[in-house]
Amino acid sequence: MPPSETSRAFISYARSDGADYAARLRRRLEKEHPEIKLFQDVIGLHSGEDWWLQITRALDNVNYMVLVATPHAMASDVVRKEWRYARQQGVCVLPVQGSDALDFDSLPRWMKTKQFADLKVKEQWELFISDLHRPCEMPRVPFMAEDLPNDYVHRPAEFEPLIQLLLKKAREQRNLVAITTALRGAGGFGKTTLAKAVCHDERIQEVFDDGVVWITLGAKVDNLIGKVGELASVLSGQPTNFTSKEGAGTRLRELIADRDILMVIDDVWDAAHLELFLQGGPYCARLITTRNLDTLPPRCQEVKVDSMQPDEAAALLGADLPEECKPGITALAKRAGNWPLLLGIVNGVLRERVDKMHQPLSEAIAYANKALDKRGLTAFDPGNTEARNRAVELTVDVSLEQFAPAQRERFEELSVFAGDVEIPLKSVRTLWRATAGLDEFDAEELCGRLHGRSLLQTFDLTARHLRLHDVMRSYLQTALARRADPKVVHRKLVDAWGDPFKLPQTYAWQWYAYHLAGAAQVAELRELLLSPAWLQAKLVVTDVASLTADFDRLPRNEDLELVQGAIRLSAHVIGKDPQQFASQMVGRLLPHQHMAAIAEFGKRTAEGAHAPWLRSTQPTLHPPGTGLLRTLTGHSGAVTAVAVTPDERRAVSASEDKTLKVWDLASGRELRTFTGHSGLVRAVAVTPDGQRAVSASHDQTLKVWDLASGCELCTLTGHSDQVTAVAVTPDGQRAISASGDRTVKVWGLAGRRELRTLTGHWDWVTAVAVTPDGQRGGLGIC
Repeated sequence: MPPSETSRAFISYARSDGADYAARLRRRLEKEHPEIKLFQDVIGLHSGEDWWLQITRALDNVNYMVLVATPHAMASDVVRKEWRYARQQGVCVLPVQGSDALDFDSLPRWMKTKQFADLKVKEQWELFISDLHRPCEMPRVPFMAEDLPNDYVHRPAEFEPLIQLLLKKAREQRNLVAITTALRGAGGFGKTTLAKAVCHDERIQEVFDDGVVWITLGAKVDNLIGKVGELASVLSGQPTNFTSKEGAGTRLRELIADRDILMVIDDVWDAAHLELFLQGGPYCARLITTRNLDTLPPRCQEVKVDSMQPDEAAALLGADLPEECKPGITALAKRAGNWPLLLGIVNGVLRERVDKMHQPLSEAIAYANKALDKRGLTAFDPGNTEARNRAVELTVDVSLEQFAPAQRERFEELSVFAGDVEIPLKSVRTLWRATAGLDEFDAEELCGRLHGRSLLQTFDLTARHLRLHDVMRSYLQTALARRADPKVVHRKLVDAWGDPFKLPQTYAWQWYAYHLAGAAQVAELRELLLSPAWLQAKLVVTDVASLTADFDRLPRNEDLELVQGAIRLSAHVIGKDPQQFASQMVGRLLPHQHMAAIAEFGKRTAEGAHAPWLRSTQPTLHPPGTGLLRTLTGHSGAVTAVAVTPDERRAVSASEDKTLKVWDLASGRELRTFTGHSGLVRAVAVTPDGQRAVSASHDQTLKVWDLASGCELCTLTGHSDQVTAVAVTPDGQRAISASGDRTVKVWGLAGRRELRTLTGHWDWVTAVAVTPDGQRGGLGIC
């Protein structure tokens, strides 16, 4: 058959078992059919250029991809990548049988339906040549996900579980039910970006090899049938025009009946809008993004999308900015609630000031902090109406549109509760009964609706508490202040609790002083903080850290500072035995009895003490006002080393009890304990970003720990004797260790491997230090 036009073909094969066949096929085609223009990598690729770019350029300019099917080709990542790209570009794939050992059961479904030409058979050769001369009419395999943004930050905590869930369900239930998975979270938390990243993952494209389609619905869907029509047009390669939901649904079911497709349905607000997209397609997976829990179909498996991790948030906020002021970037990201929407907006502001206004980054960060101080989260909302689809205020308001004004007011009132804590449902009911007369049923129902719209971070009916995200709380504080006086709301809650000596629950004891300060009841709070009976009662219910924090809620005052200091110094005693309160307070405040308020406090403490108690008559205990702030206790062996994080908020201690402990320096709380070493821990160092600690032990190892999660990241082995010291380079990339084996070792923390060993010492090496430029180390020996 004479060709109507020049045909172009790409030969794809695996070199390990298909190279000879591919070479013979190319030579035969060149000899018998020179009108067919061929591309094969061995003759088509140019050295010095990116190989995949050349492959895609070739596939963009051919009609057919001739796939030499051999066992290794079917298992080759490169060959699979080639045929996936070809199908996405609308290139027809013609498989030819390059081996008799093919396992047809393991082939993708789309390939099983194709005829594998055996070119040794004359009739099949002729049919193959005829196919190459016909126009390729294969519709493109759709890939409708947009490119990832330039400032995309990988979020493994959400990304990997979602990928594994989709892959696992694809393997286990492919022939049983459609897979429906949801990304749920409040607006602006990155659900859509995460869904895009999933679509671009090669593992997903491998499994769903008939394409990735994307439908965005939104809060208001004006033409649902038109949305289905657009999708049907993409899948069929032909224009469609439906006049009824039934016709649209029927056609969509036909088009996805036997295809392996990932269907992303983005920004779903109404379950009714989903119905047409959930029908049929037994081999399809549906990935839904929503902020409305009520939209999700039965048996839908949910992945919650919340704030970014601190390092992820800092990476997004610092994108395309100079590599400096890392502590300032991290602190600003935390102020923004690690909220991707706001981080992206603030990043744009910082880049504009640094790049266009030539302002130093440190000053740009200072400006951003001042803006947040003055106007809260909405400080960076764009004034341009067309840009307000990215605005903080609009993002929240869209979620609140379905609530009545009174319900929105109740939601705003939640902002008076303390931040980043689990708020008992009982306390919420107490507040709303005081402000609006809501009964228990109505209060619980409203909380359920708010949670259903992802406006609450958590709502646990078993534990009977809820949690409000810091971003939402900050926004609601601004909204409440515009509408009412927050002091009045605090006052109503305090009054509803009643007698401060008989508070109804732990939250009330924990945060009573916070709410008194919020109500501007300064005199009442001062009276309580100088009341030994109230302090002791609170100590029994809560802890020392909560007690000392209450004093910071009032302006600085010498009397209060002395009492607070005495409590802080006694924390390691009264935290374990509150009955020691009187002995500790009287003993530590003896040197200050000349002050009237302190003398009165001591007298009331003694009068209220439980007999018998040990009363100091001479100053024998360390008094407040000296250099000692507090004593941290918890190790069962000698403490051998300590390091402080760069932000000065935490300390990491090492001990002969084979553990490390992380301490909160503001409260004195033990945050977590690291166990894993089999020998005493001799040294510890903290990385400059404050995220990791590296410990050195007599068990001849070093361990790297994640300070936020408490996880052991890795163990570094290589020393043949006790490891006696460790230091981290200023860039946080390397650790330097010293050992009793007379060596110093340099470790790569990213690769978790030994980089080099320094020898030359004639005895134990017991100390190590790194110069500020990270280029040299100073060592000490015994």
